[in-house]
Amino acid sequence: MSTIKSSGIVRIEQTGPPNALKYQTITLKQPGEGEVLINQKSIGVNYVDVFFRNGTFPMDGYPAPVGLEAAGVIEAVGAGVNDFVVGDRVAYYFSPGAYAEKRLLNAGELFKLPDDISFDQAASIMVKGLTVHMLIKQSHEIKAGEVVLIHAMTGGVGTLLSKWARAAGATVIGTVGSAAKKELALRDGFEHVVNLQSEDFADKVISVTEGKGVDVVYDGVGEATFQRSLALVKEGGSAVLFGWPSGMPVIDMELMEQRKIRLVRAVLNNYLADREKMTRAIAEIFELLRKGVFDVQKPSFYSLSDAATAHADLESRKTTGSIILRP
Repeated sequence: MSTIKSSGIVRIEQTGPPNALKYQTITLKQPGEGEVLINQKSIGVNYVDVFFRNGTFPMDGYPAPVGLEAAGVIEAVGAGVNDFVVGDRVAYYFSPGAYAEKRLLNAGELFKLPDDISFDQAASIMVKGLTVHMLIKQSHEIKAGEVVLIHAMTGGVGTLLSKWARAAGATVIGTVGSAAKKELALRDGFEHVVNLQSEDFADKVISVTEGKGVDVVYDGVGEATFQRSLALVKEGGSAVLFGWPSGMPVIDMELMEQRKIRLVRAVLNNYLADREKMTRAIAEIFELLRKGVFDVQKPSFYSLSDAATAHADLESRKTTGSIILRP
């Protein structure tokens, strides 16, 4: 096989803080049987990338690939690839090793990108949008008139989740980590926003619901918020746990049973097994983009070589919305 020009990539040197991410250069082969070479234009950063980097989700060995989603253009096609040609715009959502300028992938992992969806939009929304689709369509399907509590509502997933819940006719109560993020959410039209630095979200829920509680809490924070949130879920409601950057909470199962609260531990990996279902879900997510329910026009941009800085800013909650790496 002949080689092609080198590609910049970022790998996890060893488990640890953001500086465990190291930018380096590798040489790629031409695509083999069933493979394509992608020239990546936009690379999505997700909080799960932090879990791989810090060792919460161990890898088989190090240095290890990092990143799950990106969008770009096919630069070369291997033998046996019939569904894609050079020049096709493509995206993917759960293929480890996305932090790269160019990469080889099995063609079966790719989706064609519609002409009206930009590379930045695709890389901002594939994993996060599928997560939100899982939360709303499978974990607890929101109905008009329900009251929902969403933690970290200005984060990558929280932003999309809050907007979809509002579009479905729910009253959204959201928490954020600073006055600036509260102002951002208020400007976005959300009325019930709690700054956790200076306000109590339980007081807000009790006030908005007149003590009745929420129909569902969506918690991607974990230990810092989950246990207190359970007390605010009405009898027969749902508690959806889909992330735990503050630590895995201890769950009071006796309380859950007494109040008939449905606990959902939502794991995206379990939701991705059916490609046909995912194809339909992605089409629905792109349609929400077109309708303006989702808005990912203003992500935070970092160069690929600054991936460590992007991780540091994500963990310190300096960012809002999506984070994009540019090769």
